[in-house]
Order: sequence, then C-alpha cells, then structure tokens
Amino acid sequence: MALTTVLISGLGLIGSSIARVMKQSDEAPTILGADPNDDTSQFMVDQHLVDERVTLTEAAGRADMIVLAGPVSIIVQQLKELANLPLKADVLVTDVGSTKTQVMQAAEGLRARHVAFMGGHPMAGSHQTGGRSGRVDLFDGATYFLVTGWQTAAQTAAFKRFLAPASLNWVTMSATEHDALVSEISHVPHVLAANLVNTAAQQLQHDPVGLNAAAGGFKSTTRIAGSDPTMWTAIMLSNSEAITTQLTAYIDALQTIQTAIQHRDEPQIYQFFEHAQAVRQRLDSHEGGNNK
Repeated sequence: MALTTVLISGLGLIGSSIARVMKQSDEAPTILGADPNDDTSQFMVDQHLVDERVTLTEAAGRADMIVLAGPVSIIVQQLKELANLPLKADVLVTDVGSTKTQVMQAAEGLRARHVAFMGGHPMAGSHQTGGRSGRVDLFDGATYFLVTGWQTAAQTAAFKRFLAPASLNWVTMSATEHDALVSEISHVPHVLAANLVNTAAQQLQHDPVGLNAAAGGFKSTTRIAGSDPTMWTAIMLSNSEAITTQLTAYIDALQTIQTAIQHRDEPQIYQFFEHAQAVRQRLDSHEGGNNK
C-alpha cells in the first residue's frame, strides 16, 4: 500500500523543514500538521506546506506515516498516547528526537501492538526556532541517524524517498552509540556555549562596554547558545548520563590547559592550539568535500 498521508506532530524548525522537504519529493504526500501554536500552524497552512491542521489524537488513525518532531519529553509522552490509539495496520511511526535510548524504550508500547517504529535524528539545526524559520535546505547533505526498531525494509526505503530532496547521508547505529556520539558533538558543546555566555555576562555586568564589544569570534563560538531553552532542557534530562560523563572529561582538559597557562608552559600551550587547529582544518576539509 502506498504511503500517501503523513502526520507531522511539531511544526517547529525541524518539523516544518521536514514538511517543506516532503512537499518537494516525488511522493507528493498529503501532510497533516499538529502543533499547539496557532500562528505557526496557520502560517504552515497558508504557505501550503501543511494541507490540514489537526491534533495527533484525532488524526493518528488517518496517517500512513507519523513523524514526531517535538522535544524529546513530548515525543516520549506521544509514543505512549499512540500505543492506545487506533492506527493503520501498516503505519510507520518515527521521530526526530536528539536522544534515542529514552525514545526507543518509550516506543515499546507500539511494538506490543505490532505498530512499526523507527528512531531518527537529523543532524541539522539553527539558533532560530519556529515554523517560520524552517527551510527546505536545512538538511541538505546532513547526516540523518536511524536507529532500527521494528520497521520493515520497505518502510525505511519509503521514508528515505520522502526526504530524498535533501540528499541526506543516512547512518544507522544503536541508540546507545547514537546518544554517546551526539552528546560529544552536539549536547556538550551547547552546555559549553551557554556557559561561555553566562560567565561572560556575569564577569562583565558592571563593565560599561561589556558584551557589546564582542566580536566575531565570541559570537561564532556562542551562536548555538541562542537555541530554544525548553528543547535543550529536555535534551539534558534525556541524555544526562552521557553528558555528565563527557563534561567531566572537558573539565579535566580545561584544568590541564589552565595549569599549563599558569606555569607558562609554552610547548604544552602551543601543542594544545596546534592540535585543535589540525582537527578543525580536517573538519573544514571534510565539509568542503561533502558540498561538492
């Protein structure tokens, strides 16, 4: 049976961008959008990015595919709701949450009902939020992690076709591997960026110039600190073990470079920056290759 109706719950940056991409796919699905924000929902309908505004509860039974695109805490709650709703026998339920262990555990209720579930997480985002900030090119060339649940190969292939316009790099891994990886490259960096902003604001609160003098370097380093605090609070709570473990490693590394600076250990200070430069240049080189 062809998948023709997609229900996207959560029309923020990620959910609205997924809607935009799917509307450009050859599959041309009917998209049902569920979001508590009236302005966002009306915007998406007015722009013909969503065909109809619905609620998850009332429309779940109409969908061939359900994409849960809210914060992790909401996704977990909605998975429990879906386990008690009448759904199509061949529906695929998936999510875009940035932690997967907690989500996969919450989805077990669907497994008991023989409802297909596949964990997902697109590695893309912005400091901007809301459906108006969504972009059809937000995911272009990005990595999209899949955590295999109990979906069929055909359902996985169908989902990839719906997002084909984004030319994604699909990577499959376990929930545990995913959560450790994204903690290192996404979650902990958000903690560090927020801490830089908060500490600078505290230290400079009585300075007449203060943060107004911040140049490109500080702004680039801390850009992600402008992200949605509700979402990031949910992420911290859902991936707390990996994040706290890795923060300990960061604290140890900061203490090491602090000692080197304090003792004016020029070779160790140089090595610290030289290694970071080399890694960052490799990252830029890899990114350039992906964009070709």
